[in-house]
Amino acid sequence: MATRSERHPRLLLLIANGEGKQGVESLAAALRVSSKTVRRDIASLRDVGVAIQEQIGDNGQKCYWLSKESLPQIKFAYDEALAMMLCRSGIRAFDGTPLGEASETAFEKITQAIGPMERRFLERMLPRIHIAQVGSDYAAHGEILDALTLGIEENRATFITYRSNRSTEPVTYDIFPYAMAEHRGSLYVVGWHNDEELVKTWKVDRMSDAEVTEIRFERPADFNAQEHFRGAFAIVTGDESITVRVRFTGTAARYVQEKRMHPTQQVEVLGQSLAEVTFELTSTMEIKSWVLSFGASAEVLEPQELRDEIQAELAAATNLYASEQIEK
Repeated sequence: MATRSERHPRLLLLIANGEGKQGVESLAAALRVSSKTVRRDIASLRDVGVAIQEQIGDNGQKCYWLSKESLPQIKFAYDEALAMMLCRSGIRAFDGTPLGEASETAFEKITQAIGPMERRFLERMLPRIHIAQVGSDYAAHGEILDALTLGIEENRATFITYRSNRSTEPVTYDIFPYAMAEHRGSLYVVGWHNDEELVKTWKVDRMSDAEVTEIRFERPADFNAQEHFRGAFAIVTGDESITVRVRFTGTAARYVQEKRMHPTQQVEVLGQSLAEVTFELTSTMEIKSWVLSFGASAEVLEPQELRDEIQAELAAATNLYASEQIEK
């Protein structure tokens, strides 16, 4: 069965073109859905301001009427309409959550508003574009996200039950949630940890519960989420500025010229298959894994501490694979 965002534009056109002769049964047959679904869709469209009228048809049955002039029209260029739909595809990971429902409603309004030519263009183009759906599944985290959003919006202390990667059991404690961040399809909350008395970041996936309290807190006036994460290679931040310089060879050298991994990234091309990349970070935890993913094609030049960590990691991996036979 088609999704609501796919059904609603067609439903509107059926009603507008029906000149007051389209009843629930005929609409359901045309859309190949149940009468209950049609009634629910009409109610949803009315909720977002579409003026669908009722009248008694020639057969004595209730029919729906909508003036073509009353159909909302927003003029999008073809590439603008396509860009909006691609944005929707990019946040499918949040389907089933309040964020997913809100985005679905927003994109329904856009779909209803664009003209028929733009819709036909999207129908042709969307199947020709693939966006990898990488990220977490938050369908079971709806209530948790609701609580976190409320805590952030109203500056209210929130109890979370959290199990970190290093913990064997979940622990419950209160935090002051400042902001939310997204990275590669996963959501994080940054805020004040009252027990540890410092600003920390928590991954929503690792929360099994969240409960907003009536206790209000005062968010630091100078806190800005973008500034907070500026020194992170992804999500992990630190206190001191660290210059990281890495030399890449072979195909990796060409790859880093094409891919921008961080706002501070500076690439110096030294040859056809040789490049040095510099970052200004506050933590090297995440960039270490990234450098290791290139194997022998990447060498850390500075800082020495990161170079030593990667050398130790590679030595451990060498020892792991030193045995010719795998123990079963």
